[in-house]
Amino acid sequence: MKIAILTLGTRGDVQPFVALGQKALEKGHQAVICTGKTFKPFIEAAGIEFKEAASDLMAMLETTEGQMVFKHALRHPFRTKKYLDEVVNPNFRKSLDQFYEAAQGTDVILYHPKAFGAPDIAEALDIPCISIPPVPITLPIDEFPNLAISPTKNLGKHFNRWTYSVMAQAERSSINEVNDFREKKLHLPKRKSGLYTFSLNDQAIPIIYPISKALFPEVTSWEGRVLTPGFFYLDSAAEQLDSSLTSFLSAGSAPIIVSFSSMPLKAPEQFKNCLQEALLATHQRGILLTGNSGIRFEDDADLLTIDAAPHSLLFPHGKGIVHHGGVGTMAAAIKSGKPQLIIPFSVDQPFWANRLYQQGYALKPLKETQITTRSLIQRFIAFEEEAVQSKAQALKSLIDQENGTETALAFIEKHCRSNVKRNR
Repeated sequence: MKIAILTLGTRGDVQPFVALGQKALEKGHQAVICTGKTFKPFIEAAGIEFKEAASDLMAMLETTEGQMVFKHALRHPFRTKKYLDEVVNPNFRKSLDQFYEAAQGTDVILYHPKAFGAPDIAEALDIPCISIPPVPITLPIDEFPNLAISPTKNLGKHFNRWTYSVMAQAERSSINEVNDFREKKLHLPKRKSGLYTFSLNDQAIPIIYPISKALFPEVTSWEGRVLTPGFFYLDSAAEQLDSSLTSFLSAGSAPIIVSFSSMPLKAPEQFKNCLQEALLATHQRGILLTGNSGIRFEDDADLLTIDAAPHSLLFPHGKGIVHHGGVGTMAAAIKSGKPQLIIPFSVDQPFWANRLYQQGYALKPLKETQITTRSLIQRFIAFEEEAVQSKAQALKSLIDQENGTETALAFIEKHCRSNVKRNR
């Protein structure tokens, strides 16, 4: 079986598919991932074929205009529209053609919902497609609202389900490009926005959430409609920790590890001061993965800073993990079995911060504006409490029983076999 994977966005939108692609190769399948060029080295290092999509969000964010649109679109409506018309939309239209070429000769399309046009390509090629959103944001359910609408507050059964109606409108801003693609490349008629959000040719599009059901014990609305096989963990056997990290780890007690990945802090200098003071007051060592946080300062004997490191390898060495709450970082923190403090910024991060805290799997989250030396001291002390450590280990034990990528791949294989039989 050859699998086409179509995805756009940040590393969090790409990494789960790389993990799944690794498992597909291990089981004797072929896989190709079509996404932004930024991720070419990452994908090819995993042994997976890469095809470029012109819509490269990470490259856009490296430009002044791209950062302006991402951070301050409402303040600059005319500049934003110009950037969308001249850069974003043309790149997306080109990506649709690139998606189509990448899917040639494949047996199934796995796609991120951001990859508008994926079901259209499946329709034209007469192959099945499966939606794999990295977070549980697609299917309307009763138990909690769309996390993009209300990430922390339950609105009640009726309104919870209603909030998911926005998903059918997600591609509205890109429907002109999709329809141009349908007419010129696929030779199909135009369609309405949202027509293929949940079904294609009167058949429900399967949904796989690469998350653990252990975090959603109350959810029954997914049954029979959504697969929750567990988190998709990368095979990190070929990765190693930097020598500066291994030297630091071996030189003293387990450190508190801080990572905000691609999230920029609004006041990095203030956070730096609070972190240093809290570590000193609690006699702790620390490792800071600076990423895009904006924090810059010299190392000292008890605090090591480094741009990035494989979370799956580093986190198990920590006493506790402080992070932004992105699903990939959270999954790695869970797998490490270490206590967590989540400082959420946006998107799905407040949702995960609240869910883990409410279930006792993480300390009470802090917004960046709530960070003080005192608040960090309190949580660093809590990292050493036996009950907190025990709860983190209990969740790790549940996660260790899952094999997300293998379970998902078995589902994909079965779905493709059923599709072949149905079409005979």
